[in-house]
Amino acid sequence: MLRYLIGLCLLSSCSLGVVKSGGEKSYAYNPKQVYSIEELKELSPSVISTSLRDPQKGTNAELFSTKQPPLKRIGILVFESTIQPTRSGLANEDKVFLSAQGKQLLTERLLSIWEQSLPLLSQEIDYVAISQIKKSKKFKEDGMNVKDHILTKRDGLAPDDIFFLPKGKKTELETVLNPRGMRDLSLALVPATELMMGPKFSEHAKHTLNEVAKELNLDALLVVHSELHWTSAHTDKHSGEVFPEEAVVKLNASVLVPLSSYHKRLKNIGEKQFHPSTTVPYRTYEARVQIPVNISPPAAEESFEVIERELLTPGLKTYNDLTHMLQWQMIQDLKKTF
Repeated sequence: MLRYLIGLCLLSSCSLGVVKSGGEKSYAYNPKQVYSIEELKELSPSVISTSLRDPQKGTNAELFSTKQPPLKRIGILVFESTIQPTRSGLANEDKVFLSAQGKQLLTERLLSIWEQSLPLLSQEIDYVAISQIKKSKKFKEDGMNVKDHILTKRDGLAPDDIFFLPKGKKTELETVLNPRGMRDLSLALVPATELMMGPKFSEHAKHTLNEVAKELNLDALLVVHSELHWTSAHTDKHSGEVFPEEAVVKLNASVLVPLSSYHKRLKNIGEKQFHPSTTVPYRTYEARVQIPVNISPPAAEESFEVIERELLTPGLKTYNDLTHMLQWQMIQDLKKTF
């Protein structure tokens, strides 16, 4: 009930005064198409949806003009994933499932895409790696340690990490995961991204964000949520709805400005009275893509190699392309403040 009420509050707070742009064009997955960086840049404005709204005091135009300090030095505070959620705890028509360690390994693979590509797309952005943020004293003071499900030294998926599972068999319940060494900044089982992301005024973990930003001299912090899920072709026995065999890749990211920076920006535009004690979202970005997959081979042919070829390879390629497009769009928006 608490999670439902929080969700309603977030929904109502996010929808008022939000300006959206982009997202009108679908990304067409083609396994043989290798996009160049220039092609991804061209696709970015139409595939990536961007949202913003004016904060409680001041406007975006005033607070993030070139007369204000630029947003150049950034880092990732939260990186979470929801991969093939199985909240019922039983296998269904989705056929392919992951262990907790498999979800963690895949989450870290997604994070590596972010960390490798951001510095390459723009030398004008000073990207602070998660390894540095994890060393922050203030970062260690809030939240809880994330459980490490990987007990051996490895970074690649193996057959015991992702596998075919007959319908009705027990599955792992973990759905939201952080990379090893990160902190869990969630509240009441709601992912931190749901509490902190979006064009809203974030209250959750606002002091953590503010103190980490000051300690590492960051202009803004990113909150990223990745979602991957898939299903085999089937007809719902209750509704009669026909579901195609496909995978869905969804990516959300918000650029959050700490409250101390918000206060300084308010003073710069002459606002000397009450300064809201909240973080401010500069922009929020979203992309969602459905891609065809083939995860229904004959039972005798079910194998890790099939999963790798038919699901992981196209899924990771799509995620890689979307990440590059989102990062490019975000970088162009950050440059507007220079």
